[in-house]
Amino acid sequence: MSELGDITAVRRPGWPQEVCVTLLGPLSVRVGGTPVGIGSRAQRTVLALLVLARGREVSAAELAGALWGGRPPASARIRTALHVLALRAAFRAAGHRGPLVLGGPAGYRIPAEAVRADVGTFDALVAAAREAAGQGAFDAAGRLYRRALDLWHGPVAAGAEGDRLCARHLEVCTAWSGAELEAGRHRQLVPALTAAVRDHPLDEQLRHNLMLAQYRSGRPAEAAEEFRAWRRRCTAELGREPGPAVRALYYTVLRDVPSPAAKAEPGLAVRARAAAAQLPPDVLAFTGRGVELRSLDALVAERTGPRAPYGALVTGPAGVGKSGLAVHWAHRSAPAFPDGVLYADLAAHDDGPAAVHALMGRLLRALGTPVPEDPAGRATFYRATLARRRVLVLLDNAPDPSWVLPFLPGGGRSRVLVTSRRQADHTAVAQGAVLVDLGPLPGPEAAALVGRIAGEERCAAEQDAVRRLCALCDGLPLALRIAAGRLAARPEWSVGLLTGRLADERRRPDELSLGGLDLRTSLGRSYHRLPADAARAYRRLALLDTPDVTAWAAGVLLGMPVAAAEDLLERLAAVNLLTYAGTGTDGSERYRLPGLLRLYARERAETEDPAHDRQEARDRAGALLFGTRGGERREAVRALCRLAGAHARQERFTQAAAAYRQVLRLAREQGDPAGEAAALLGLGELAAADGHFDEADRRLRAALTAAATADDLALTARAHLALGRQCRTLHRTGPAARHLDAAVRAYRLLGSFPGELAASEELALLDAEPSLDLVPRQATR
Repeated sequence: MSELGDITAVRRPGWPQEVCVTLLGPLSVRVGGTPVGIGSRAQRTVLALLVLARGREVSAAELAGALWGGRPPASARIRTALHVLALRAAFRAAGHRGPLVLGGPAGYRIPAEAVRADVGTFDALVAAAREAAGQGAFDAAGRLYRRALDLWHGPVAAGAEGDRLCARHLEVCTAWSGAELEAGRHRQLVPALTAAVRDHPLDEQLRHNLMLAQYRSGRPAEAAEEFRAWRRRCTAELGREPGPAVRALYYTVLRDVPSPAAKAEPGLAVRARAAAAQLPPDVLAFTGRGVELRSLDALVAERTGPRAPYGALVTGPAGVGKSGLAVHWAHRSAPAFPDGVLYADLAAHDDGPAAVHALMGRLLRALGTPVPEDPAGRATFYRATLARRRVLVLLDNAPDPSWVLPFLPGGGRSRVLVTSRRQADHTAVAQGAVLVDLGPLPGPEAAALVGRIAGEERCAAEQDAVRRLCALCDGLPLALRIAAGRLAARPEWSVGLLTGRLADERRRPDELSLGGLDLRTSLGRSYHRLPADAARAYRRLALLDTPDVTAWAAGVLLGMPVAAAEDLLERLAAVNLLTYAGTGTDGSERYRLPGLLRLYARERAETEDPAHDRQEARDRAGALLFGTRGGERREAVRALCRLAGAHARQERFTQAAAAYRQVLRLAREQGDPAGEAAALLGLGELAAADGHFDEADRRLRAALTAAATADDLALTARAHLALGRQCRTLHRTGPAARHLDAAVRAYRLLGSFPGELAASEELALLDAEPSLDLVPRQATR
């Protein structure tokens, strides 16, 4: 048995007549040994699409698009069905028994087990070859790739599917030549690669592999001429210079570096090129972070076995210096990675699988390897490449830590270093990554950074001003670098002058901008990725002038249940727009919005929120000033109730009703019958004013019960007065008189002359009106 095994002897139970289809060349079909006569181009296109779908149903629209080049006629569906009928007839004429081309809800399919296609054998051979290459078995990989290529026997059918098959052939041809080079068969490879370059004159990877094979075969002059011919073609037909890998090999040839031995070690086909060196410049005046750097040093420690970390994750808020730390460590540790350092800034990447696929191809091209087309093959080849080398891959500004899991090597001595604004989750922990959660610089390190950029003698003369500047910058290296850079650019300024400018909160974001460094831009990258509800919460929280906030207080501020508010706070903390501030005296978790993050959120609120929404948030924030320490929550509920009343008096009835409903929920959660009575009174009065008398009656009677439970005479008096007005409006004089009389007595006991007067006036109006039963009885129970 071969390396692959017997892949052609496949038993297909239930299919007595084997259908064999060849697509890797002129299309042909046989049932048993009988050819199937498929004459028209359209029928051949339909058959090829259905076979290549591997059992998947192909929609009628997809078939029509292939048949008519994306511009199907009005009769396309009927004509497609006729082509399918003709196919079925052709198979029956060849002696095939039973259904083959099956109809579905939206299209057609051929069961994968009903057909043996050469393209399936081709794919199986290629997959086995990639697995062998991933394990370093390049001899076997080369033979398997060659067997796959030998299945091709001429030009394939025209059309989109034919183009895709041709692209697969080129991809496998490139992978085969790479495996042969790794195996050291460069002399035998030159003729085949020369023919391949002639067939694919614009493919640079094939051209590179031919140059390398010529060079290793002791023919450097031919390799150099091949490059010059390629350069002329690039500039004339493509309008560009050859790529960096080909140029690097050309310079190696010109230097006449001795060619590698015939039996090269794994990875030598790429090591003959220059090692990848993509790091940005090291960070100017890097300061501090000794503990964090030592944590990252675990990536280059001489450790082996299952516990050796293959990656590290650096997280933290915007501007905290994640990229600076990672780049500085990578420069410091570059000698430990002789095969190079790859770098990618993912700030503008989406977080979908297509972005992962594209980035993995980019990294493979930087390593000078063939790039498989399908995602699974690409990931396997990527891990195999890293396993054979010692490379550092630095992925900066990852949208999510879990996004980079496909880039972790499966073994070997390559490492992946990731920075992200999102906190690490359990997936990173499960992978055994080194976790570095970066916070603001401590005071002495922050002051040292400012001194190294702005001038140490200058800062030593104004130490208090420097400490104040560091505090106004929240200890964030980005803000500190901008502030220090401004001082360096303006030697006539004192540190105190800049500190005074930063003290103005409205000017501070403008002051923290210098050249390409801009605090707003950095913070905006985190903010603009937020969902709408989280962004609104972030803007609202900035209006709360308290050092920290609990989920309960956030719920009051945002007008939502505590559980929903807690979820929002955790989501904001996960992207480092909030920081965890410990547990309060009541056991609730508390979160803090640092100064610069707060200022940016307020700017966004000014830009995005209408004035009345901002005022509503400020009013709610004012109410919360009474309830930020747990034990005073009832006072906050009453303040929120007063806010609802103010809305009602100003005829903002929607906002009033929302506030009263929230007071009702909070009061019931806290077991506060007085707060419940006040909210029910407000909701009842709003319902009555809107003409919803049944709802008003229910609310007001429930308020009276809650007020009695709370033993609150003032609320009891208000409830009787409201019920009296309700009954008088509905011309129910008996109940109205009883409630109004009770209200007069209650207000008299309270010594409230305005309340007694209001209830007495209602009684006087009641005496002047006839008693009419104008509404259903159930509305006045």
